[in-house]
Amino acid sequence: HDWDTRAYAVARVQPPAPVEGCPSLCVIAVHAPHRSITVGGDVVRGICGQAVQRCTVAMGDWNVDADQLYSRWGELVGDAGLTTIAPNERTCCWPEGQHYGIYDHVASNIAGASAEGFLVHPYQILEENPVQQHRPVSVRLALPRA
Repeated sequence: HDWDTRAYAVARVQPPAPVEGCPSLCVIAVHAPHRSITVGGDVVRGICGQAVQRCTVAMGDWNVDADQLYSRWGELVGDAGLTTIAPNERTCCWPEGQHYGIYDHVASNIAGASAEGFLVHPYQILEENPVQQHRPVSVRLALPRA
């Protein structure tokens, strides 16, 4: 285990509209450690089954920029190749004079998926001095219809 083990949540869900090649989706919320992801991949595969290979959407704080996300993805999801990552913008952390990170992304391995836009929101509740708070991210992810 690594020195700063973090958390994730995973679910296999039926999409609200049919997605090409994906009768179900593997959806993961992640707060990755600052080093390698050493636990959790077996849980993801156990919950999602075959959906993990080509029907996964994961979002959260990966603690790496988009260019480095491929290795983290492999550690958590396996060799199922990424097709979409967004955004690749600064999201960490408040106060910005003390922190810098391009950490928060939505990623998918669904063939034909695309990020049609995103918004990196302002920091929230600054009056409470939210040290190391990340900026919230919204991504519009378009999935291919069946």
